[in-house]
Amino acid sequence: MMNGNSPARANTPQLMFWKRTCQLTAGLLLVWFSLIMAALFFARELATIQWLGWNLSFYLAAQGLTLSFVILIGIYALAMRALARQLRNNREHA
Repeated sequence: MMNGNSPARANTPQLMFWKRTCQLTAGLLLVWFSLIMAALFFARELATIQWLGWNLSFYLAAQGLTLSFVILIGIYALAMRALARQLRNNREHA
């Protein structure tokens, strides 16, 4: 028999915040993993292209993927700020 404190029935703002945080984290990790795997998969083809005196595969590994990681961190920070603001508004209106 389920009581009123059952996690299955809980649909609190904190639970929704946690679910959205997990979805955001999983999505951004998937994007990051995809970028790394694409750079590795196409490394031979990218090595034939020269850009600023370096092979494009080296540039992507040394600079591009690091920059993409920093951009993903910025996206995460902005999205978490919006989620926290939404949670705060839900608490004030409840």
